[in-house]
Amino acid sequence: MNQARKEMLSLAFLVALLPPLWAVSAPYLHISVGPIALICAGIYGANGNKFQDAVKISLGFLAGDIWALISALVTGSAFAGILGGPLTLFVTLFVLGFIAVVAALSLPKVFFLPAWLSGWAIGMLTMNLARGVSLGSLTIQIGAAMLVGVFYVGALVDRLQKLMAGVKK
Repeated sequence: MNQARKEMLSLAFLVALLPPLWAVSAPYLHISVGPIALICAGIYGANGNKFQDAVKISLGFLAGDIWALISALVTGSAFAGILGGPLTLFVTLFVLGFIAVVAALSLPKVFFLPAWLSGWAIGMLTMNLARGVSLGSLTIQIGAAMLVGVFYVGALVDRLQKLMAGVKK
C-alpha cells in the first residue's frame, strides 16, 4: 500500500473512531456541548497540527470562553437596560475585541488570537442558544469541550495517525 493511502486510511479510521467515542461519552461527563470539540480540533488542524502550539491554542479558546461569559453577563445586566441592548452589545464587543487583539498579539507565546476570537464566538453562540443551563456550568462545559478538541480530537488523532501510517514527526 502506498504512503498516501496509508495516511488517508489511518486518518479516516481515527476520525471515525475517536470523535464518536467523545460524542457518546460527553453526556455521561455532563457536557451537553460536545460538538464544540470538533470545531476546536478543526482550528488546531488548520494551524498545521503543531503540538507545540496546543497550549497557546487552548489558552486562546479558554480566554474566548471567558469573553463569551463576560459578554453574556454584561448584555444581560441592568447596564444593558440603561444603554439599550444594541448599544450595550456594540460597546461590549468593541471593548472586549480590542482587549483580546492587544493581549493576544502582545503575548503571542501565550495566546493564539484565532482561537481566542473563534472561542469567543463559539461561546457566545452556545450561550445564546442554550436554555435551562446556568452560564457558569455552560462556561465550564464549553471550556472542557474546547480542551478535548485540541488535545484529544486534534493532537491525539494527529499523533496516532502518524504512528499508524509510519510518518516521521
